[in-house]
Amino acid sequence: MRKTVLDHNVIGHLSNLSIEELRREWAVVWGLQPHARIGRSMLEKSLAYKQRGQGLTPEQQKRLEQLIKQYKRNPNCFDKNVSVLKPGTRLVRNWNGARYSVLVQAAGYEYKGKIYGSLSQIASEITGTRWNGWIFFGLKKKEGAT
Repeated sequence: MRKTVLDHNVIGHLSNLSIEELRREWAVVWGLQPHARIGRSMLEKSLAYKQRGQGLTPEQQKRLEQLIKQYKRNPNCFDKNVSVLKPGTRLVRNWNGARYSVLVQAAGYEYKGKIYGSLSQIASEITGTRWNGWIFFGLKKKEGAT
């Protein structure tokens, strides 16, 4: 097994690494290639987190695990919908005569007091059928629609 910078407990020296060295280190420690959009600061912070293995709330840990699963299934998943909804944003949709409201939280989407990992889960709960949540809430046009 290859020794890493983290094996020597020299987190403070991460800033001395080139971005290429930092990305290689990240790949070794996390076991997958970092997304091209992950910058230096996030690489350093996630390496430090991985070494300590602490620092996240249970909600943050759950969200991180969801994002990791999503990334492992499709490393390009974060290239679409780059515009991220900011916590505090309220989404409202009228459906079959009823009004539905979702509050964007840092850990996901709040609907009826429960946090969901995706808008699609909420849209499916509302409609009783599978939906793309971004389309349901009017954030993205349906493929092929004009």
